[in-house]
Amino acid sequence: MKKHIIAMAALCACVSAAPSASAQSAITLYGIIDAGLTRLTNDGPQGDQTKVDTGQMQVSRWGIKGQEDLGGGMKARFGLEGTLLNDTGGAGVPFGTPSSTSLFDREATVGIVTNYGAIDIGRQNIVGIMSVGMADPLGLGFASSSPNVLFSAMNNAAVYAPYGANNGGTALRQNNSVKYTSPVFKGLSFALMRAFGEQAGNAQKSSYQGGALLYNTGKLAVAGAYARMKNITDTDLLTSHAYGIKYAFPAVTLKSTYSWNELRSTGRKIAVLGVGADVPVAPAFLVTAAAYQVKRSGDLKDDAQQFILIGRYLMSKRTTGYVSVGHAATDSIVQTDQINLAQNFVAVGSDSANRFTMGIMHMF
Repeated sequence: MKKHIIAMAALCACVSAAPSASAQSAITLYGIIDAGLTRLTNDGPQGDQTKVDTGQMQVSRWGIKGQEDLGGGMKARFGLEGTLLNDTGGAGVPFGTPSSTSLFDREATVGIVTNYGAIDIGRQNIVGIMSVGMADPLGLGFASSSPNVLFSAMNNAAVYAPYGANNGGTALRQNNSVKYTSPVFKGLSFALMRAFGEQAGNAQKSSYQGGALLYNTGKLAVAGAYARMKNITDTDLLTSHAYGIKYAFPAVTLKSTYSWNELRSTGRKIAVLGVGADVPVAPAFLVTAAAYQVKRSGDLKDDAQQFILIGRYLMSKRTTGYVSVGHAATDSIVQTDQINLAQNFVAVGSDSANRFTMGIMHMF
């Protein structure tokens, strides 16, 4: 009898505590599942390819986020987000040296929100994404081949692995970082971020420092960002500049971005110009046209172009069907020992390619 009484008391305690806990905090499970069937035609020896690709319009992902009201206008919050490879069932993108896969490779933060801004600590996006993400002609679609993702946001691990706080891998997200985001005042806001390489004896080794400024009135949005990253020996410096502008007319939204990053040791500079437009041709149908020019200079000259046309049909508030056609070209045949400015589009041994994709994206 005594055991039954104790069990009933514990159950009542849990039930009575539940409403209080739910009133103080909120937790959300969310995600994007995106997959498309792609036909890629290259003019080189690798030939044509048909494949199922995940994360075309948006990178497939899942996440958990939550917040708790602390009173006085202050809230605690957290964010955990990981990549989903739903074409194979895998999860997480490897990074670091030695390379390893993290469950929450996209974000793992905890922070405080106040009336004076927010501070988040952990693994998170660089502040430059405020510029290229806001005005990218494709809305960061086709991330695996987008010049704004690979080069403006420095998500090309083969090119940017030695710089920043990831111990190898993409520079788009930084480990061991602290980010401050200001409140919005008459459309104006800014962000500052520092990532620590955590190397003994020198705080500059494998470090990241960045700042971004954003002005958004609804119709007009303008942003700029600057960042500097060190290698693990503090002997080299990578600097980055990124700018974006977007204007929404009644019948069309125009977008443009310009960015460049430069390596001090060799003078290598990679610049990306993107222009595009979103045209709503029907209440549930959107057409996007985009063009990119990518140039390398300083150490050697190289360039590439991409042209993409996308049609999106909003099947519901959470489900979108899409069709895309694209063409990419490089000024010379891509070699194995060079930076491919049309990576994951033009194959090694080719200097041009065409791509056709149809797919579906569902958000939950």
